[in-house]
Amino acid sequence: MTSGLGRWILVLGTAMTVSCSSTPTLQDHPEYDRLQGEIERVCDYVRNTSGAELYSHLKRLVAYDVFAVDQVMEMADDPNARLRCNAIWVLAQVRDPKFPDVERRIYRTLRNGLDDGDRLVRFEAASGLVGRNSWDVIPVLFEGMEDADPSVRFNCHETLKLATSKDFGYLVDAPANERSEALRRWERWFDDWDLSEG
Repeated sequence: MTSGLGRWILVLGTAMTVSCSSTPTLQDHPEYDRLQGEIERVCDYVRNTSGAELYSHLKRLVAYDVFAVDQVMEMADDPNARLRCNAIWVLAQVRDPKFPDVERRIYRTLRNGLDDGDRLVRFEAASGLVGRNSWDVIPVLFEGMEDADPSVRFNCHETLKLATSKDFGYLVDAPANERSEALRRWERWFDDWDLSEG
Protein backbone atom coordinates (compact mmCIF):
# COMPACT_ATOMS: atom_id res chain seq x y z
CA MET A 1 0.00 0.00 0.00
CA THR A 2 1.34 3.47 -0.95
CA SER A 3 1.08 6.31 1.56
CA GLY A 4 -0.59 9.61 0.61
CA LEU A 5 2.78 11.30 0.12
CA GLY A 6 4.03 8.37 -1.95
CA ARG A 7 0.98 8.58 -4.23
CA TRP A 8 1.60 12.32 -4.76
CA ILE A 9 5.23 11.71 -5.65
CA LEU A 10 4.21 8.95 -8.06
CA VAL A 11 1.56 11.15 -9.71
CA LEU A 12 3.88 14.17 -9.85
CA GLY A 13 6.68 12.06 -11.33
CA THR A 14 4.34 10.67 -13.99
CA ALA A 15 3.08 14.16 -14.87
CA MET A 16 6.62 15.47 -15.16
CA THR A 17 7.60 12.59 -17.43
CA VAL A 18 4.62 13.26 -19.70
CA SER A 19 5.19 17.02 -19.85
CA CYS A 20 8.94 16.70 -20.48
CA SER A 21 8.53 14.16 -23.24
CA SER A 22 6.34 16.31 -25.49
CA THR A 23 8.09 19.18 -27.25
CA PRO A 24 5.85 22.19 -27.89
CA THR A 25 5.41 23.29 -31.49
CA LEU A 26 4.54 26.72 -32.77
CA GLN A 27 1.28 25.37 -34.14
CA ASP A 28 0.23 24.45 -30.58
CA HIS A 29 0.04 28.13 -29.65
CA PRO A 30 -3.63 29.17 -29.31
CA GLU A 31 -3.08 32.33 -31.38
CA TYR A 32 -1.01 30.67 -34.12
CA ASP A 33 -3.49 31.17 -36.99
CA ARG A 34 -4.23 34.78 -36.08
CA LEU A 35 -0.52 35.55 -35.79
CA GLN A 36 0.19 34.02 -39.20
CA GLY A 37 -2.44 36.29 -40.77
CA GLU A 38 -0.86 39.35 -39.16
CA ILE A 39 2.63 38.27 -40.22
CA GLU A 40 1.45 37.78 -43.79
CA ARG A 41 0.14 41.37 -43.87
CA VAL A 42 3.42 42.71 -42.46
CA CYS A 43 5.39 40.74 -45.07
CA ASP A 44 3.23 42.36 -47.77
CA TYR A 45 4.08 45.77 -46.31
CA VAL A 46 7.78 44.88 -46.36
CA ARG A 47 7.50 44.02 -50.05
CA ASN A 48 5.91 47.38 -50.84
CA THR A 49 7.52 49.99 -48.57
CA SER A 50 10.90 51.64 -48.06
CA GLY A 51 12.71 53.95 -45.67
CA ALA A 52 11.57 54.45 -42.09
CA GLU A 53 8.26 52.73 -42.79
CA LEU A 54 10.10 49.62 -44.03
CA TYR A 55 12.29 49.57 -40.92
CA SER A 56 9.20 49.75 -38.73
CA HIS A 57 7.71 46.71 -40.50
CA LEU A 58 10.98 44.77 -40.23
CA LYS A 59 11.06 45.45 -36.47
CA ARG A 60 7.48 44.16 -36.25
CA LEU A 61 8.57 40.91 -37.90
CA VAL A 62 11.41 40.60 -35.40
CA ALA A 63 8.88 41.10 -32.60
CA TYR A 64 6.88 38.11 -33.88
CA ASP A 65 10.06 36.11 -33.24
CA VAL A 66 9.91 32.41 -34.19
CA PHE A 67 6.31 32.75 -35.40
CA ALA A 68 7.51 34.83 -38.38
CA VAL A 69 10.33 32.52 -39.47
CA ASP A 70 8.48 30.49 -42.12
CA GLN A 71 7.13 33.52 -43.95
CA VAL A 72 10.38 35.46 -43.64
CA MET A 73 12.30 32.48 -45.02
CA GLU A 74 10.13 32.66 -48.12
CA MET A 75 11.35 36.23 -48.60
CA ALA A 76 14.94 35.00 -48.13
CA ASP A 77 14.45 33.04 -51.38
CA ASP A 78 12.82 35.91 -53.29
CA PRO A 79 14.36 36.98 -56.64
CA ASN A 80 14.45 40.56 -55.30
CA ALA A 81 17.80 41.11 -53.53
CA ARG A 82 16.35 43.87 -51.32
CA LEU A 83 13.79 41.43 -49.93
CA ARG A 84 16.43 38.74 -49.42
CA CYS A 85 18.63 41.20 -47.56
CA ASN A 86 15.75 42.36 -45.34
CA ALA A 87 14.74 38.76 -44.65
CA ILE A 88 18.29 37.82 -43.64
CA TRP A 89 18.40 40.81 -41.29
CA VAL A 90 15.12 39.78 -39.62
CA LEU A 91 16.17 36.14 -39.29
CA ALA A 92 19.47 37.15 -37.71
CA GLN A 93 17.54 38.91 -34.92
CA VAL A 94 15.36 35.88 -34.07
CA ARG A 95 16.66 33.67 -31.28
CA ASP A 96 14.71 31.25 -29.17
CA PRO A 97 16.51 28.25 -27.65
CA LYS A 98 13.14 26.66 -26.87
CA PHE A 99 12.86 25.91 -30.61
CA PRO A 100 16.21 24.36 -31.63
CA ASP A 101 14.84 23.19 -35.00
CA VAL A 102 13.93 26.77 -35.88
CA GLU A 103 17.37 27.94 -34.72
CA ARG A 104 19.04 25.37 -37.01
CA ARG A 105 16.91 26.45 -39.98
CA ILE A 106 17.83 30.09 -39.40
CA TYR A 107 21.51 29.20 -39.13
CA ARG A 108 21.37 27.27 -42.43
CA THR A 109 19.60 30.17 -44.14
CA LEU A 110 22.25 32.62 -42.91
CA ARG A 111 24.99 30.26 -44.13
CA ASN A 112 23.29 29.98 -47.52
CA GLY A 113 23.17 33.78 -47.68
CA LEU A 114 26.97 33.81 -47.85
CA ASP A 115 26.68 32.36 -51.37
CA ASP A 116 24.16 34.93 -52.58
CA GLY A 117 24.97 36.78 -55.80
CA ASP A 118 24.23 40.12 -54.13
CA ARG A 119 27.00 41.56 -51.96
CA LEU A 120 24.57 43.21 -49.52
CA VAL A 121 22.86 39.89 -48.82
CA ARG A 122 26.28 38.29 -48.22
CA PHE A 123 27.30 41.07 -45.82
CA GLU A 124 23.99 40.84 -43.94
CA ALA A 125 24.32 37.05 -43.66
CA ALA A 126 27.88 37.39 -42.37
CA SER A 127 26.76 39.98 -39.81
CA GLY A 128 24.05 37.65 -38.59
CA LEU A 129 26.46 34.75 -38.29
CA VAL A 130 29.10 36.79 -36.46
CA GLY A 131 26.34 37.84 -34.07
CA ARG A 132 25.79 34.12 -33.44
CA ASN A 133 29.50 33.61 -32.69
CA SER A 134 30.38 32.10 -36.08
CA TRP A 135 33.57 34.10 -36.46
CA ASP A 136 34.87 32.05 -39.37
CA VAL A 137 32.89 34.41 -41.66
CA ILE A 138 34.62 37.59 -40.46
CA PRO A 139 36.59 37.90 -43.75
CA VAL A 140 33.27 38.53 -45.53
CA LEU A 141 32.86 41.61 -43.35
CA PHE A 142 36.40 42.68 -44.23
CA GLU A 143 35.27 42.68 -47.85
CA GLY A 144 32.38 44.93 -46.83
CA MET A 145 34.78 47.31 -45.09
CA GLU A 146 36.33 47.96 -48.53
CA ASP A 147 32.98 48.65 -50.20
CA ALA A 148 32.47 51.92 -52.07
CA ASP A 149 29.31 52.62 -50.06
CA PRO A 150 30.17 54.19 -46.68
CA SER A 151 26.96 52.86 -45.08
CA VAL A 152 28.02 49.30 -46.00
CA ARG A 153 31.48 49.93 -44.55
CA PHE A 154 29.89 51.32 -41.39
CA ASN A 155 27.55 48.35 -40.89
CA CYS A 156 30.28 45.77 -41.42
CA HIS A 157 32.65 47.55 -39.06
CA GLU A 158 29.96 48.04 -36.40
CA THR A 159 29.24 44.31 -36.45
CA LEU A 160 32.92 43.58 -35.87
CA LYS A 161 33.22 46.17 -33.09
CA LEU A 162 30.18 44.76 -31.29
CA ALA A 163 31.43 41.18 -31.59
CA THR A 164 35.08 41.76 -30.71
CA SER A 165 35.21 45.05 -28.77
CA LYS A 166 38.02 46.14 -31.14
CA ASP A 167 38.27 48.73 -33.89
CA PHE A 168 41.98 48.90 -34.88
CA GLY A 169 41.66 52.57 -35.77
CA TYR A 170 39.31 51.92 -38.70
CA LEU A 171 37.28 55.00 -39.61
CA VAL A 172 34.57 54.65 -42.23
CA ASP A 173 35.14 58.11 -43.68
CA ALA A 174 38.97 58.09 -43.54
CA PRO A 175 40.95 58.25 -46.79
CA ALA A 176 41.19 54.91 -48.59
CA ASN A 177 44.86 54.37 -47.71
CA GLU A 178 44.16 54.85 -43.96
CA ARG A 179 41.17 52.49 -44.12
CA SER A 180 43.38 49.93 -45.88
CA GLU A 181 46.02 50.16 -43.15
CA ALA A 182 43.40 49.68 -40.42
CA LEU A 183 41.88 46.79 -42.36
CA ARG A 184 45.31 45.10 -42.51
CA ARG A 185 45.44 45.35 -38.70
CA TRP A 186 42.02 43.69 -38.56
CA GLU A 187 43.22 40.93 -40.91
CA ARG A 188 46.38 40.30 -38.87
CA TRP A 189 44.28 40.04 -35.70
CA PHE A 190 41.92 37.61 -37.44
CA ASP A 191 44.81 35.47 -38.71
CA ASP A 192 46.18 35.25 -35.15
CA TRP A 193 42.73 34.48 -33.76
CA ASP A 194 42.11 31.85 -36.44
CA LEU A 195 45.43 30.14 -35.66
CA SER A 196 44.65 30.09 -31.95
CA GLU A 197 41.21 28.57 -32.61
CA GLY A 198 42.44 26.00 -35.16
